[in-house]
Amino acid sequence: MKNKHYFLILCCFLLPSVISSGASMKVTFINPGVSVENNQTGSFWYNVSAFMKAAANDLDIDLEVLYAERNHLNLDRLMEKVKSREQKPDYLIIVNEKNRGTAQLEIAMAAGIKTFMMLNALTKSEEIEKMGVPRGKHANWIGSLVPDNYYAGYQVAKTLIDKALQSDKTASDGKLHILGYAGDFVTPAAVLRNKGLKAAVSEYPNVELKQLLVAHWSKEKAYHKTIAIFARYPELSVIWAANDPIALGSLNALVKLGKSPGKEVFVGGVNWDPEALQAIKENKLSISMGGHFMTGGWVLVLLYDYHNGKDFVEEGAVLDMKIFDPLDSKNIDQYLQKFASQQWDKIDFRKFSKVLNPNIIKYNFSASALLEQAQ
Repeated sequence: MKNKHYFLILCCFLLPSVISSGASMKVTFINPGVSVENNQTGSFWYNVSAFMKAAANDLDIDLEVLYAERNHLNLDRLMEKVKSREQKPDYLIIVNEKNRGTAQLEIAMAAGIKTFMMLNALTKSEEIEKMGVPRGKHANWIGSLVPDNYYAGYQVAKTLIDKALQSDKTASDGKLHILGYAGDFVTPAAVLRNKGLKAAVSEYPNVELKQLLVAHWSKEKAYHKTIAIFARYPELSVIWAANDPIALGSLNALVKLGKSPGKEVFVGGVNWDPEALQAIKENKLSISMGGHFMTGGWVLVLLYDYHNGKDFVEEGAVLDMKIFDPLDSKNIDQYLQKFASQQWDKIDFRKFSKVLNPNIIKYNFSASALLEQAQ
């Protein structure tokens, strides 16, 4: 009996923390977006939270989502709210929206909360000099995961240009005329998408970006601006949009103007918003780059592994992954067949964890991997 007692004690020490931990890890996400799905800036931020909640359920994570409602001042207010709590979360997830990342990080570091930044990292030299990088000046800034927004902007532009050239939509001056809509000129993701657009255009000698306007991520603003802009540039044949709501607003304007999207004018965006996916199926929208709304779910996988002794730093504290994938006429049916209803509980997020799957050498958060895991 005595030996049996010692054996049981020894087993308790040897059991991995993922099995022996009693309470769920607590994670707070400060979402810069809107808390309702239907709004003029699209469903992106709502979808970010929905995907995260599905991941949290699978991984037994106690997830709290606080919304800033697209007001960058609310980001700091919510940070102060979390900082003042007696019971703070184990981990905090933030986004460098409208360049509020430094202020949020400072508050989190002062509160001693382990913090992960996603979707938009620090990009300004003065910000980086002040805060450093994850696992640098501040030990509690444990990591960042940013999708390749440059690639997203580039791929949308290249796809639209190729489609328009193949359809011989050059203007009377022999050039292909493009209109670009930025979400804004400040947020790092927006800046990188804009750079991707310009890089793609530079590869074609007979393509001209007539103007890059800001639409503030809004469907309504894009609609009114597109109506007006065709008076100035009547031979536009490509509209590049920084997100799907802007693309959809442009589509509605084209119909109002009596033009045929997908035939006369080629439009593409970013987000994989449901309405945009339907427009792709109807051959009105040419492409939507997306998958980045899933980033929060993948961050939870990383934090789960970190919390249970498998540090993601093996692949780096500053993670920059493609994540973005295109949906177009070639693969839209396959995606809609599995995820048209956005039932993310079909995914077994446990299969992406290195702790739960020791055979995984490198994290794979691609759309193809997602489709394979869907039940």
